[in-house]
Order: sequence, then C-alpha cells, then structure tokens
Amino acid sequence: MKELMPYLWKLAWVVGLFLLTIISFNIEKHIDSYSTSIQSITPVYCANFLIHLIWGVYLSLILIKKWTFQINKSLFLCVFLPCFLFSVILPVGFLTSINFPIGGVWFIKIVSSGLIEIVAGLTFMLSIFNKKV
Repeated sequence: MKELMPYLWKLAWVVGLFLLTIISFNIEKHIDSYSTSIQSITPVYCANFLIHLIWGVYLSLILIKKWTFQINKSLFLCVFLPCFLFSVILPVGFLTSINFPIGGVWFIKIVSSGLIEIVAGLTFMLSIFNKKV
C-alpha cells in the first residue's frame, strides 16, 4: 500500500486540478455577469487576481516534497514579493481609485496574462515550505 500512495496522491492532484478548473471557470462567468449588471470592471480584476493566486498555490502542491515550515528568504523577497506587489497594483487601483504611474502596452500584456499572480502563489508556497529552491 505504501508503494501506491505516491501514485494515488498524484492522481488526486489531477482530479483536484480538473475540479479547480471547473470551479474557477464558473466563478469567472458569474463575476463577469455580475460585473456587467453593476457596470463596473472592478470585480473582474479582483476575482482574476484571487483566482490566479489560488492557481499558483495549487500548482505548488505537487512540487512540495516536505511540509516543514522553512522560509527561503531569497525566494520570498526576490520573487514572491515583487510579483505579489506588481499583481495587486490593478485591483488596489480599482478599489481605491488611486492612479499608479505604471502603464503602457507592456503593463496591459503582463497583467492580462495572469502569470504574475500564478508565480506569486507558487513561489509563496515554495518559499515557506521548501528551503532548497
């Protein structure tokens, strides 16, 4: 039975991946319709930020080998923190009506991809549970 556990864990992770895909798709559709009804794009940006951050955290689950709390300061400070701060610019800007001096086509391309939030979630988990990354 011990020999089967790694396989079962990975299969359960794949099933969770499918469930997370369905759930995030349904949440995105619900938020889009809600955003259209109140004529505001703020919920869309906030929901996308949270969904992509959760995706990053979920993807990290398969990479963490040992669940001991050990902080990797360089990964936390040099990757997670800049990615997280960069990804919250748009939701915070919409919620508080603050105009940040960052803009341009490159900013729109980066923010619309959602990869920065995914990297933030992934590196957050790896930086607090995996010392050797």
